[in-house]
Order: sequence, then structure tokens, then C-alpha cells
Amino acid sequence: MGMNERTQGQRPTDPSGKLKAHRAKGARRGSALEAIVGSGALWAWGFLCYLSPVLISTPDASSSVGLEYGFFTSQAAVIATALLLVAGSRRNTMAMGPTPLIIAAVVMGAATVVLPWLLARQMLAFVILAGVITGIAGTLCGAAWGARYSLDFRDAPGVIILSFLFAYVLYLAISHIEAGPFAVVAVAALPLVSMGLRTDEAARRHHVSLDVFPSKAAIAPDAMPGEIVAGSWEARLLPWRSMAPIILAALIGNFISSAIMGTTYEQAASLFAGGVAVCFIIAVLALVPFTLEKHDFSALSLYRTTVTFAVAGLLIILALGGAGVPMGGALVQGCAMFLQVLVYVLVTQSTQREGLAPLLSFSVGQGLISAVVLAGNILGKQFYYLAGGALAPFEIACAIGVLLLFCVVVNTKAGGASDDLATAETPGVPGRQAPAPNKENHAAAFAEHFKLTKREAEVLEYLVRGRSLPYIADTLFVTTGTVKTHVKHIYRKCAVGTRQELLDLFEREG
Repeated sequence: MGMNERTQGQRPTDPSGKLKAHRAKGARRGSALEAIVGSGALWAWGFLCYLSPVLISTPDASSSVGLEYGFFTSQAAVIATALLLVAGSRRNTMAMGPTPLIIAAVVMGAATVVLPWLLARQMLAFVILAGVITGIAGTLCGAAWGARYSLDFRDAPGVIILSFLFAYVLYLAISHIEAGPFAVVAVAALPLVSMGLRTDEAARRHHVSLDVFPSKAAIAPDAMPGEIVAGSWEARLLPWRSMAPIILAALIGNFISSAIMGTTYEQAASLFAGGVAVCFIIAVLALVPFTLEKHDFSALSLYRTTVTFAVAGLLIILALGGAGVPMGGALVQGCAMFLQVLVYVLVTQSTQREGLAPLLSFSVGQGLISAVVLAGNILGKQFYYLAGGALAPFEIACAIGVLLLFCVVVNTKAGGASDDLATAETPGVPGRQAPAPNKENHAAAFAEHFKLTKREAEVLEYLVRGRSLPYIADTLFVTTGTVKTHVKHIYRKCAVGTRQELLDLFEREG
């Protein structure tokens, strides 16, 4: 059977192709587990550091206000980092290896250790500085795990949900530790463990592909800048329409939970813990259908499930008044927190599909989440001040929230502003029929003639067979952005601008 008669989903059967597939398969072993545990530790750190009283040894009003300042500043730093990356995206010449990530993890751990001491002494300027530092460092670390998420073309939603599920377990376990040195050390260790696992996992893959970390001459035109920054730097390719209903629902949830909290962390132990418990339940519900049939994962279905919990919480508050605030508030808070999981899923799928640079796509995704959290919390605080803590205005706000969420869900069902969300299914690894017979010897000679690197020659073999970039990335166990970078290098060396021109040149040279 000729190469052009192969089925769409098959791997090449040549010996070198088998070897590449075998090496990639070996690199996957244990990698997903490290991704779940490592990224989960990072997400748990974010929840515990600013969304729990575990670091407040003296839970008075001043400590609560100080921690909120740090939280708001960290969210603003994430937003600023994302905006700076978008602004400088067209002039991007960065390369990123493991060293900046390790430094970021150490800085996050150190800031966690000193934060309780700063809060106890009401040193707000340094608390704000710690918020800025942790916001920037956390964005870099989050993008690093985003790059790892984008390697799982079939299992990405499951890996992401499991990582947050692990984060919720860590939160519930550590938040029950009495505030003190042991709790501080436990929280501070999380980013170090996270980046330690990330570095180990990436180093093992680098031995296979040599694409994970930047090459020594990373500033050269044909150098590999590392998988975190390799790919397209075009924020317009992100699924903005898909994320619009998520943004609105998360904004409502953060507004309501912030209004419940008021100006102190007195209810944090119950509200945030209850919210995380709700997140845990939603995550389990999401994993059941995904486990049974992976390709039936639907971001729209998960979104509707999450919003249903939020609406239930608001209705409980409306029905029971003040007595329903603890339970209803936990439901709303949990939904607001879990919606960030959907953002990560959509950004991951877009990164895989479009070959985006993970540093850009996941920084923008984190910036979007932080913007919603910051805006919702600020609006909630202002509402609390204006209402004077009265229940009637709060119930009116809950009723409006129910109506808005209902309209959003109806809009998604009717195919309004979120058609993309309805079709945001787990991406496969498409490939079209090869346009020409097997020409492996010719491909090797072609690569040698145009001075392609060994990795570029491997990518070329799949390109001339008509394979898509996601297909090649999945086969070689690298990000789509990495493959896209190699393709750009191939085009430049061959003096062509499109794949069709490359195929024409390949046939002429044959």
C-alpha cells in the first residue's frame, strides 16, 4: 500500500518513524502524573496564600485588610504582566529555560515565609511588594505548566481537571492546619515542589527532543528558544468569544462572594473552604463523562453545570435570606473559582490548535482570570460599603445575578455569542492524505541540501506527507508552537512562504 493510501490517523511505518513514536511514548510515561501533581501544587499555593486565613497568625481586621491588599496587588501584577507581553509580542526575541522558573519558585516561597511576619507588623508597603513579586513569578510558573498541558492533545482537559482536583485536596488538607510556622512552611514549599517537578519532567523530555530548553545560541535566527516561548505571539488567536460567557459568570460569582465577605476575613475559613468543596464536586462530575468517553468532553456542558451550581446558590440566598448565605455563598464562590478551569481548558485547546506561544497564551489567560477576580472583588467591596451590610440590597443583587446567568445560559444554547464554546471539544490530531508517495531518501537529501537541522528534517518528513502541525506535535511529543517554529526555520532556509510552495520545491528537487 502506498504512502498516499494510508488512513488519516496512522503513524508512518518506516523504522525511523517507529523509533520516534517509541521515544515519544516513552517520554510520556510518568509525565502526565508529574503534570497533575506539579501544577496542582502551584494552584494550591495560590488558593492558600491569599484565599485562606492559614497565613494570618493574628486574625484581626488589620491583618485581613493587609492580606487583601497583597491579593489585589498580585492580581494586578498578573494583569500587567499579560499586557506587557501582548504589547511586546511583535518584538519578541526571548528565550526561556528552567533557571527563571526556579528563581520564580524560590521567590514565591520566600515571599510566603515573610508574608505572615509583614501582616503581623502591618507593613503594608512590603505586603504590596510581595504581591507584585508573587504575581509576576506566578504568571511565569503558570505559563510553564500551560506549555506542558498543551502536549496532551487527547487528554488535556482530563489532566487540567485532575490537577485542580489535586489542588483542592491540598487546600482542604493544609487549610485545616492551625496558623503557625508549620502551615507557613507547608504553603511555602508548594511552588518549590511544583517547579522541581516541572524541571525534572522537562529535562527528561529534553533528552528526547532537544526542543524543551533553548539552544545555546538562542538569539540566532534558526535557534530554538524553548517550548515556553516557541510559537505564534498573536493574542487575537485566543478564543475570546468562547471565554466571554465564562468571564460574565465569573464576574458575578466574585462580586457576590466579595459582598458576602465584606471587609474582613472572618468568613474566609467557611466561605473559601466551602467553595473549594464545591469545586471538588464539580471536578468529579466533569471527570465521569470524560473518563467514560474522552472525546465527548464538552466545555459548554461543563460551563452549564458550573453555572447551575451558581444559580442554585443565589436562589438559596433569596429563599432563606441571611440563613442561606453560608451555603449559597459557598456554592457561588466555588463556581467562581472553578470557572478558571474552563479558561485553562479553552486556552490549552487554542494553544494546541493555533500553535501559540504558551508564555503568551497562558499569561493572557491568567491575566483574564485575574482581571475578573479583581474587578468582581472591588465591585463587591464597594457594594458592601454602599449597602451598609443590609440584606435587602444584597438579595436584589442576587436576583439580578440569577437573571443574568439565565440569559447567558440561554444565549449559549441558542448559539449566540458563544458558538465557539459549544464546539470547544477535545482536539484530535488531524492530518490529511499524503499528496505523494513515500520519499524518505529524497527527504533526507533535500534536508542535507538546504542545511536543515536533524529536528527540522524530522518535521519535514511529516510536512511533505501532508500532516498537520498538531499531528506532528503529538507524534514528536512537543508543543505545536515548537513545531511551528521549526516550520518557520524550514521556510526561511528553503526561501518559501507557504507549505504549498515547500511541496512544489520538494517535488521539483526530486
